[in-house]
Amino acid sequence: MNFSILSWNIGGAKFLETKQRDERSLQKEKLNQALTELVHKFQPDIVTLQEIVRYREPDDVEIRDVVDPIPPGYRYFPVDLINSGLMSSRAKWNKVLEESDWDRTTYFAQGNAFLVKKTSPVFPVWDLSNLQQPKPGTDRDHFVEQVHLDSGLYFGDRNTEPRAALVMHFITDPKIKGKEGWPLDIFVVNIHLTTLMKEREGVPEIDALAEEIRLAQLKIVFNGIVSRYNSWRQDRYPQRNKRRDPTPTESFDRHSPIWILAGDFNFTEKSAEYEWIMRRNFIDTVPDERKESPWGIGIKAKGVSKDPTLTLDYIFAGPQFVSLDPVIKKAGLRENYVVHDHEYRASDHYAVFSRLALILPSED
Repeated sequence: MNFSILSWNIGGAKFLETKQRDERSLQKEKLNQALTELVHKFQPDIVTLQEIVRYREPDDVEIRDVVDPIPPGYRYFPVDLINSGLMSSRAKWNKVLEESDWDRTTYFAQGNAFLVKKTSPVFPVWDLSNLQQPKPGTDRDHFVEQVHLDSGLYFGDRNTEPRAALVMHFITDPKIKGKEGWPLDIFVVNIHLTTLMKEREGVPEIDALAEEIRLAQLKIVFNGIVSRYNSWRQDRYPQRNKRRDPTPTESFDRHSPIWILAGDFNFTEKSAEYEWIMRRNFIDTVPDERKESPWGIGIKAKGVSKDPTLTLDYIFAGPQFVSLDPVIKKAGLRENYVVHDHEYRASDHYAVFSRLALILPSED
């Protein structure tokens, strides 16, 4: 079976910092045209978006979102990580208001989001439904599990900006002979890790500190999300440490979950963080050769109008040998690549796309 995912840091902070309203309107239009065309072209099961922004000026009846309109056939799940009402520090928003025509009383918010195909079988994270159960309703908060990755007070700058991992859950039928009726759980984790000011600018001390922070955040993802769920599965899904039997709508006979980690990780392929993930038996689903093009190498550019020069965005999948057959590395990655936007130049990041042939390990 196939499962497809598109990941893109849309650079919403730069939208907020654009000085004039007419320039912001043009930038928003370009971004949404690019996003709609990407979704129409690839038809991904899920899109992970980083750095979405929302705002409400005094003449707005409701909060507005930079992602508008929503691409046809998809549902939108935004999650605010910082906003001008929740955070007492004004440094972030003062920078946005500097020399711009935003009203001083405007409400601002920034975070990450999912776009999910309306036909996708999305369920709450802890759901153990069997394959006979219909998809649940459309309550937005019911489907996104938010796990905080930040570690202290927010001062309104990049170094202390709150980070989170957002988790969504799909229950599918892989139709494996001999295990008919066993659900397959696919978890997609939307990640945007910390980056520090002056990082990758020739200051080893800052590079080392950034590496340390990101490794700590990855440990929360792998230990507090992936391991916690997989251990719960191996213990046969107890509740509050008490064993129980499945309800009539549940099944405890399930395939090993597949975990897909996607987003802006803010580390390069030569980093300790990248190697740390590889040692956890996860694969980079967009191989090195798929990140090169006539317009540059990688996914991140030094400015919206420039070509990419390095890779900070990834789609990882795993664990191998448990949930993924090793053959996926050779046979299942041919359609995966960086999507170079040379028409709209809507972000300083390029989107990355993976269509994964989820070949489960054979069992004798």
